[in-house]
Amino acid sequence: MTLGKFLMIAGLAGATLATSVLAQSPSPRGPPCADRNHVVGQLHDTFGERMIGSGLAESGVLFELYVGPTGSWTLLATTPSGRSCFIGAGEAWEPLPEPEMFAAR
Repeated sequence: MTLGKFLMIAGLAGATLATSVLAQSPSPRGPPCADRNHVVGQLHDTFGERMIGSGLAESGVLFELYVGPTGSWTLLATTPSGRSCFIGAGEAWEPLPEPEMFAAR
């Protein structure tokens, strides 16, 4: 699978998941959400994570990927009102080799 195809599939899967998650009314089973500045500060202070990429969905939801020096990672979805929700998190992040050129740029 090419890098472009992988990124397209990952983006579509994330957008679909986030759209369904963010469209739901708040419930005890919903994703943890809070003010974006607070969430980003906690990711930095607790895990040393910093943003390595972001993308804006047509709905206005901003997807941000944060990665820490030990390989921890977090994917956030932030609404236009500034509320960030955790979409996923994990360990053992492995960056891909730098492509010569991104198709989107």
